[in-house]
Amino acid sequence: MHTKQEIVKYLKQTGERITMPRLAVIQALCELGGHQTTQSIEHYLDAQDIAVPEPTIYRILQWLKDLALVSQTDLGQSGTVYELLSTPPHHHLVCLACGHIQNLDDAAMAPLRVHLRDTYGFEPRIDHMAIFGLCQACQEHAVERDHAHEIPD
Repeated sequence: MHTKQEIVKYLKQTGERITMPRLAVIQALCELGGHQTTQSIEHYLDAQDIAVPEPTIYRILQWLKDLALVSQTDLGQSGTVYELLSTPPHHHLVCLACGHIQNLDDAAMAPLRVHLRDTYGFEPRIDHMAIFGLCQACQEHAVERDHAHEIPD
């Protein structure tokens, strides 16, 4: 689903209640695209002269997540972000040192899904997740720093 109209049509077909705040949050997600926080959605709505309090936005996002229309990803210090699931599936590599975030194609998760299914009989739901570690630049910086502290023979 890419448009507000498609999402609203789906919600009507499934018998969900469509309120003005829900419509406003859906519109914000469609217009803004990509990863959004509750705060970025609230700022967008404020700029449109639509008053929806942040706690209400959060509840609406949880409702959309429960309906599998939105993904929620904790990006650590960058916060929790929400994204319409109509975007191509992807994940994030988050550097713990510098905070850099790099997209990871969903195809990289295929071997993990197979391993979990074959080894544990577990069918994982890996929709949108963050993997934390050190980016290449920070790893190189750490190696340089460690070598600078070595005591010569």
